[in-house]
Amino acid sequence: MFNDEELTLNRVPYTGNELRTDGYYYYHWATFDSPSVNSTSVKFFYKNGVMLSAHSYDGIDLNRVEKEMVSLYDKIRERKTGWGLFIINGNTIQCEEWSTSVGGGLPVYKWSAKIENSTTFRHNDSNQTWHFKQFNNKPDSTNVFIK
Repeated sequence: MFNDEELTLNRVPYTGNELRTDGYYYYHWATFDSPSVNSTSVKFFYKNGVMLSAHSYDGIDLNRVEKEMVSLYDKIRERKTGWGLFIINGNTIQCEEWSTSVGGGLPVYKWSAKIENSTTFRHNDSNQTWHFKQFNNKPDSTNVFIK
């Protein structure tokens, strides 16, 4: 009944070295009901220009987060939310990804960040600082949502 929004960025292979792609970026944050940092969000960037926001996880122990994340790869790959595209211009990364919906088609969430170095970027809107962790067990970036 409701159509998903379309991504407007063009898929462009990433050949630069501004950000590493041999792992994931993570951000630790606090939930609304707890003032202490107790959750972790994860993002993957791929050389083919695809990105994946791979869910948020309880806890900040990255070994535990990785185990849970790997166990959810099939579910993560089957859902459209979180998949998107990125481009890098200088020290800025621009991203578009499908977000969750509240009763309609999936909206596209557009965001940008300042790249501080190859292992750190700072989200422009929220000032979140994301850090890199090398990780060999990334999910495959091919999916049915991005051609």
